[in-house]
Amino acid sequence: MAKEALLKMLREIGLSELEANIYIWLLENKRSTGYKIAGQIGKPVANTYKALKSLQRKGAVISDDSSGTIYFDTIPAEEFLNKLESEFRHKRENIIAEVNNLEIKQEPTGIYELHSKELVFEKVKSMINTTRKQLLIDGFPAPMKVLKDLLTKEFTSTKSIYIKNYDGDLIDNVHQIQASIPDLTYTELNGQWLIVLRDTVESLIAFFNKDGSELIHAVWTQDPFISFVLYNGSAYEFNFTEVCEQVYSNDKNKIENIKAIIERYKNMFKYMRVEESRIFKSAEKNK
Repeated sequence: MAKEALLKMLREIGLSELEANIYIWLLENKRSTGYKIAGQIGKPVANTYKALKSLQRKGAVISDDSSGTIYFDTIPAEEFLNKLESEFRHKRENIIAEVNNLEIKQEPTGIYELHSKELVFEKVKSMINTTRKQLLIDGFPAPMKVLKDLLTKEFTSTKSIYIKNYDGDLIDNVHQIQASIPDLTYTELNGQWLIVLRDTVESLIAFFNKDGSELIHAVWTQDPFISFVLYNGSAYEFNFTEVCEQVYSNDKNKIENIKAIIERYKNMFKYMRVEESRIFKSAEKNK
């Protein structure tokens, strides 16, 4: 089973099936001739030598012909992966530079489905890093464990961050709404939600399985009309949740607390009205 998993991972980083099999065999047996390798893995000699040459070019395999016979061996796996990582970073920088040089620049405004958990969190990371003023997050415990590390003090000190929290795990420098009404417990649901809303202009909604380990469905959009409506709804839901917490509390000052909550949200609602006006003015210009 371990070999099958390793074979799959090696193919995912660009090795062919034959190259991956050769690489694994050399990891286990070390220095050997191409002829012997071909016999051991049951592949034609010519194909094996061709794959060995390819592995050399990729930096996974080295050769020694000092004795008159060519012997092949692997370099340490970490060195090989470090080489791939370095090459990827270089290519990534070049691609970004070329994309930025394109004359036509257009932000996608459709509704797009995200098919991997990793892509969901990369997109969320980008949303967090590009937030101008306000960020709303409605996150269940599993996805919030990932997001918590992204909400650094340096970032949150200059932005207005509202987080609806479901397990009491506090995050510094953000405004947290504790969703703790017993009748609304998240543990009774069949999965875990993550909703991230950036500046009323970008939205991501993801649903994971019950323990949060697998992505079930996710969509992302930069459509300002859809994002504004989602932002508006979440803002009022956050406000309602905080008010409900006070209504059901035993605090003698609950009325004053509720008034304070409403006052706190006035700035958010004022910001939403400004953004709404900007969105419609932009739409009129683009007619």
